[in-house]
Amino acid sequence: MKRYLITEDGAVIVGSGYGSPVTGYGELVFTTSMTGYLESLTDPSYVGQILVFASPTISNYELHKGVMESERVKVSGVITRDAHMELPAGPLGGDFDRFLRDEGIPAIDGVDTRFIVRKIRQGGVLKAYITDDPEAVNDFPDPMNENLVTKALDSTGIRNIKGGSEERILFIDLGSKKTLRDMMLNYFSLTVASPDSDLDSIDHYDAIFVSNGPGDPQHPSLKPVVEFIRKNLGRKPVFGICFGLQIIALAYGSKTYKMKFGHRGSNHAVSDGRRVFITTHNHGYAVDPDTIRDFHVTERDVNDGTVEMIEDEMMMAVQYHPEASPGPHDTRWFFSEMRRRTDAAKR
Repeated sequence: MKRYLITEDGAVIVGSGYGSPVTGYGELVFTTSMTGYLESLTDPSYVGQILVFASPTISNYELHKGVMESERVKVSGVITRDAHMELPAGPLGGDFDRFLRDEGIPAIDGVDTRFIVRKIRQGGVLKAYITDDPEAVNDFPDPMNENLVTKALDSTGIRNIKGGSEERILFIDLGSKKTLRDMMLNYFSLTVASPDSDLDSIDHYDAIFVSNGPGDPQHPSLKPVVEFIRKNLGRKPVFGICFGLQIIALAYGSKTYKMKFGHRGSNHAVSDGRRVFITTHNHGYAVDPDTIRDFHVTERDVNDGTVEMIEDEMMMAVQYHPEASPGPHDTRWFFSEMRRRTDAAKR
């Protein structure tokens, strides 16, 4: 069955439809990860986006619920060059087409993904539809105007989770990955709070952590989180990853900007000037280096100089995902360093 990818600049790309027959809409972005397709599909940071897999072949190993980063697939659509539909039988079955259909996610296979990636790299991210009816497409609203964090969360409110120590982190969940929470629990107990919670009413924690998530960090719905962080700078240790770094930078008075096509994949090199780490990224926004104030930039992207780590005496945040999943484990030291700094602040 023919299915169409239609972009806001008028391009119409035809491929073979699989997954759900519903219409999908979102920002068209790409990932360079060669493995971890199920982790990528269930990453909450992809809410509001149609994901192009740059790797020519995906879904060539079993579907396993244990590697899912959230309870459901979070992307708005999937674009592949050669997706294997019949897989080794796993806990989620052995049919990739059926899996996406059950999740309500439209997909297109058999298209020239190299052409699409090149188009995005040259022109920037595009708003796009996946549809069986190209005549029905007539409007391209900006998904980043929506409060995407609410769509990313599997649960809301406040909950306490016992971890590997008595030190407790106030974990502000903006759309966190399961692997991130699991990694944190090796070092801390967590009070997990969604951004609509009364953060000021929470007490008995030793540090604050701001998670990854989707969308524009300057969205009006996130202002209460930015203000909460601003009030606590210098009072408690503050940590964050990815989207969380951007929220923390805004709390300091810095600005963020939308990148041309973002960083998405598990092979991005960052450097602190002495060492190079290969890291996993998933972000379309970054901190404007010309607006940095009251903190230091300690790591940058090797390819384009993007701000990748910021620090001051009571704050540390990275733009990448130290927990990876998928990806390398070069920077998992971030979690032990969080623990060291939290312990030091209590002395």
